[in-house]
Amino acid sequence: MKAAMFKRLNEMAVGEVPKPVAGEGEVVLKVHNCGICGSDLHAVRFGFGMPPDSVMGHEFCGEIEQIGPGVTGYEVGERVTSLPFITCGVCDRCRRGRNMHCVKLRGLGLGQLPGAYAEFVLCGAGSLFKVPDQLSSREGALIEPLAVGLHGVKRSRLERGSSCVVMGAGPVGLATLIWCKAKGAETVVVSEMSPKRSELALKLGATAVVNPNETNPADKLRELSGHRPDVVFECIGVKSTLSSAISMVGIGGQIVVLGVCMEEDQISPATCIFKEITLDFAVGYMREDFRETIDAMVSGLIDPKPLITDIITVDEVPAMFQTLAHPTSQAKVMVEFPH
Repeated sequence: MKAAMFKRLNEMAVGEVPKPVAGEGEVVLKVHNCGICGSDLHAVRFGFGMPPDSVMGHEFCGEIEQIGPGVTGYEVGERVTSLPFITCGVCDRCRRGRNMHCVKLRGLGLGQLPGAYAEFVLCGAGSLFKVPDQLSSREGALIEPLAVGLHGVKRSRLERGSSCVVMGAGPVGLATLIWCKAKGAETVVVSEMSPKRSELALKLGATAVVNPNETNPADKLRELSGHRPDVVFECIGVKSTLSSAISMVGIGGQIVVLGVCMEEDQISPATCIFKEITLDFAVGYMREDFRETIDAMVSGLIDPKPLITDIITVDEVPAMFQTLAHPTSQAKVMVEFPH
């Protein structure tokens, strides 16, 4: 089968790999759609210990092609999405719903197990979620990145009437914006330099969008709400953005970090102390975040379809990775397979 894979640092390629076979407790999906994630871009840039020829991709939706022994509750042809990992299901972390921290976790698409930039992908049946008929397969592939934003917002103290700043209007920032609005934030200022991404943030409900090189987002929020941000969501993940978030947040405020900075950084602890800031970090999601995301999409509480800005084939993945090293108008790029 055809797949897009990591070759070496800063290089992706398309080639042929064996089609997977479902074992005990496993299913094989025919992939419909798979989104490109910022983590994928980081992995290709920094390696993450991935061996050459690792098939990438972990935001996906597809239909069940093959069911392995011991799997019940699913039928061939059903559309599903999946947590992008296989876990033991019995350790203390799994029992507490923190499957992403399972002591025996094997991840899809980042070097341990093959991912879904491929015509077929192998998943653990315990990681599956059925995709309702009301949702397209493209929307099904948005469930994973939306769950990332939801998990970050749930880590925050945001409540109805809160005011916040979202730093960055990439896919994670936009997903966070969507959930801030869904959870009742009154004023949400997004910080973004790209005009196209700024337009998308406004379309998705931002109260205002500012270019941080021209306007301090906290000043804009104070103009609109009368005070500094209750919460700042750092969704960029480059050196110095955490320090910027600390300078913006109000007294007694909270910063939630969703952006993954791969470099050492510096902050001013004294500023955090004098403001009595709460600093939280968020990674991934819990099982319940997937279910809540699906329910919110079906009910119409959130409409994430505008997130999808580009649809490409698997053959276009290597070139798109080069483009996304310096994104302009792109938000969620979707790799689509014939189905």
